[in-house]
Amino acid sequence: MNDRQPPGDDDRESVPLLLSRPSHPLPLEPKRAARPAGAPKDVAPALSGVDWANPGAITLRLGKAGLLLAALLVLLAIFADIVASDLPVACKIHGTVFVLPNVTRPATLDAMDRRELAAQADWTIRPMVAHGPRLGPGEERRALLPPGALPGHPLGTDREGRDVFARAVHGTRSYLVFALGAVLASLALGAFFGSIAGLFGGAADAVVSRIVESVSAFPPLVLVLGIQAAVPRATLLTLFLAIALTRWPEVARLVRGQVILATTREYVLAARALGASPLRVLRRHIMPNVRAPLVVTAAAGVSAVVLTEASLDFLRVGTPAGAASWGETMSEFRDAPSAWWLLAFPGILLVLTIVAYNLMGEAIRSVLDPRSR
Repeated sequence: MNDRQPPGDDDRESVPLLLSRPSHPLPLEPKRAARPAGAPKDVAPALSGVDWANPGAITLRLGKAGLLLAALLVLLAIFADIVASDLPVACKIHGTVFVLPNVTRPATLDAMDRRELAAQADWTIRPMVAHGPRLGPGEERRALLPPGALPGHPLGTDREGRDVFARAVHGTRSYLVFALGAVLASLALGAFFGSIAGLFGGAADAVVSRIVESVSAFPPLVLVLGIQAAVPRATLLTLFLAIALTRWPEVARLVRGQVILATTREYVLAARALGASPLRVLRRHIMPNVRAPLVVTAAAGVSAVVLTEASLDFLRVGTPAGAASWGETMSEFRDAPSAWWLLAFPGILLVLTIVAYNLMGEAIRSVLDPRSR
């Protein structure tokens, strides 16, 4: 009888793990070809420095570009008279030195035509383009000149013979000033009614909410057109008030929500328990939390107001006739389809303004939003 027992698990020969062969051979890494002598080094791919995994960084970069572009537009608006004007920046006539007559518009020089002024002046400092947004005294009317067709008109002329470059530059001033004023007015009105609705609630909240819903039911452009048609004589002031009235419900809705949210905080409840008046609670404890959303709304509101005003001017129901306006210059393209410069150059400035302020608003929102940190 065979006493030999079958080998147990402990008696089996063990193979070291490092010596075991895998069932499927691992693929070998292909060898890289030797770099020829004098071959250029690897070039980093395009946009390799952009952190695509962090959208906030991209937003901040775009916001800086928008801020720079908006600053350039503001500088262009401030120095519009130095860039393009029918009067010189400075001159000396009959022993009298005039500084910035293109801004002060003295009666002595304003009545002279360009040839008479050049003949009587001892010396003059001319702007970059010696034309204003309107035809000056004695200035020859040369309509629909293409860009570069005549020296002194770099972007050509419109149907009335006015310089397109001067009208585009001075239109930057009128649009930005108008937009900033309308946004500030809508912020003040919306913050006032939104604060009252959110702080006091009850009947005040119900009344403000119904007004906001009634105004928001109409498209802004249609509402502004209705207000302009309802007044006996439409002016720039009525246009300003109409646009401000169409923008405040959005601000009021935002402020109301922020105030209701802030009133549930512990420090606001503590201030009320200590006997602080509602206005003091609103001014000291609630409004600092509402400033950040208001700044974002203001930055985005500028582009919306500019677009609304340009649309009204394109329909020729906005600014008074003859005033420097991008929309009015673009509207002349309808009567002269071959004059492409009437549409191109004001349209480029309009697009740049809208993009710049939208990028600024998005970057400010990203910085002030704690969830993006």
